[in-house]
Amino acid sequence: MRILDTTFGHSGAAAARDESSAREPLTRGSIIARLERLPTNAMQVRARILIGLATFFDGFDVIAIATTLPILIQKWQLTPWEIGFLIASGSVGQLFGAFLFPWLAERHGRVRAIAWSSGIIGVTSIACGFAPSFAVFAALRVIQGFGLGGELPVAATYINEVSRAHGRGRFVLLYEVVFPIGLLASNALGAWIVPRFGWQVMYFIGGMPLVLFFLLRKLVPESPRWLAERERLADADAAVHAFERTAKGPLPPVTNAAEFDAMAKRHPKRRVKDLFGPAYLKRTLAVAMLWMTCGFIQYGLSTWLPTIYRSIYHAPLQLALNLAVAASVLGVVGSLTCALLVDKVGRKPIINVSFLLCAVSLALAGVCHAMSVYVVATFCALALGLLASGFITAYVYTPELYPTSIRAMGCGVGGAWLKVAAIFAPTIVSKTMIGGHLDVAFYILAAVPFLAAIAVHFLGIETKGKVLEQLEA
Repeated sequence: MRILDTTFGHSGAAAARDESSAREPLTRGSIIARLERLPTNAMQVRARILIGLATFFDGFDVIAIATTLPILIQKWQLTPWEIGFLIASGSVGQLFGAFLFPWLAERHGRVRAIAWSSGIIGVTSIACGFAPSFAVFAALRVIQGFGLGGELPVAATYINEVSRAHGRGRFVLLYEVVFPIGLLASNALGAWIVPRFGWQVMYFIGGMPLVLFFLLRKLVPESPRWLAERERLADADAAVHAFERTAKGPLPPVTNAAEFDAMAKRHPKRRVKDLFGPAYLKRTLAVAMLWMTCGFIQYGLSTWLPTIYRSIYHAPLQLALNLAVAASVLGVVGSLTCALLVDKVGRKPIINVSFLLCAVSLALAGVCHAMSVYVVATFCALALGLLASGFITAYVYTPELYPTSIRAMGCGVGGAWLKVAAIFAPTIVSKTMIGGHLDVAFYILAAVPFLAAIAVHFLGIETKGKVLEQLEA
C-alpha cells in the first residue's frame, strides 16, 4: 500500500529523492539521521494537532459513560451486575482493539490505523445516542471499544517515531496531554449538558472523530521510521521531506547516517514473540504493571466517582458531577507538570513517585471514607492527578522500550493489559461498595500503583535523551 504516493504526489516524492540523493545515499540510517536533526516544525505541529484530536476524543468517549451512567441506571432500571457490565463493555472491545489496530499499524502504516480507529469511534458514538435499550447500547460500546483501544497505542507510537531524541519526552507528552483534557472536557461538558439536554448529546458530540477518517491520511505523512523499516526508502524519503520543507531556516548537515546504519545492522528485526523473549521480557513485565495500574484506577475509580458520590454520600447529581470534574482538573495539572519535567528528571522517577503518592492518597481515602463527601473527593482527586502523571508518561516510555518493527505491538500489548484491568476493576469496586466496604475498595485500589512502582523500578530501564534505535536490546 503506497500511502505517500497518493497523499503527497509523485512529483513531491521525486523532488525529495533528487534532493536527498544530492546529499548522501538513501538508507535507513540516513532517514533516521535526518529525523534526528529536525527542529520542531509546522508539519510536526500539524500531526500533533490532528492526531491529538483523535486522542482527545478517545479520552472524551472513554469517560462519557461516567457522566451519563447515573441517568442510564434510572432510565433502564439497571441492576448492579448490569452497571458493572455496562462500564466494562467498552473495555472488552478495547482489549481486542489493542491488538487489532497495532497489528494493522505494523502492516499497513500508523496513519491508516489511526484513521480507521477514529472512524469506528465516531460512528459508534453517534449510534450510542440513538440506542433504544440497554442491550443495544452495551453492544455498541463493545464495538466502539475496538477503536478506542486501538487509537491510543498507535498514536503514541507515531508521535514518538516522528520526534527526535532531544526533547522527545516533552514533545510527546504535550501531545498526550490532550487525553486527560479529553477526560476533563467530557466530565465538564457532561456536568453541564446531561442535566439540561439529556445524555444522548454527549454521544453525538463524541462522534466528531468520524471527520478524521476522511482527512487524516491526506494531511499527515506516514511515519518515516516505519517506512524505512519496511524498506520503502523512497516513500520514507518523501515523508521526511514533508517534515523538512516546513522547518524554519536552513537545516544542519546530516553527519551520523553511517552510525545509525551500523545500529540497524547490529540489531536483528524483531517479531511479536520477542516481546516475551529474553531481550524484552523484563521491559514487557514493567509495561504490563504500568498499564494495568492505569486501567485499574482509571476504570475502577474515575467511572464510578459520580455514582459513588451520589449513592454512598447522597450528593445531588450536579454536585456529584462537579466533584468528578475537579478530579479531572487535577489530572490535567498533573499531566502538564509531568510534560515539563520528564526530560529533566527522567521517565522512571516520575512514574515511581507519582504511583507511590497515588497509593498514599487512595489509602487515605479508605481511612477517611466515613467522613464527608468533600474529604473523600479531595483524596480521590489527588490520587487521579498523581495517576495522570504516571499514566501520561507511559505513552512516551512504552514506545521507547521497543524497536520499530514491534513498537506498535508493544504499545498494543501494554494497552491490552490496561483493558484487562478495566474489565475487572469496576466489578471489584461494585462488589465491595455494595457490600458496605468502600474502605476496602480504596485499599485494593491503593495496592495496585504501589506494586507497579516497585515493578518499574526494578524491571524498567531509563530512556531519557536516547535515540530510539539506541534503546534496542
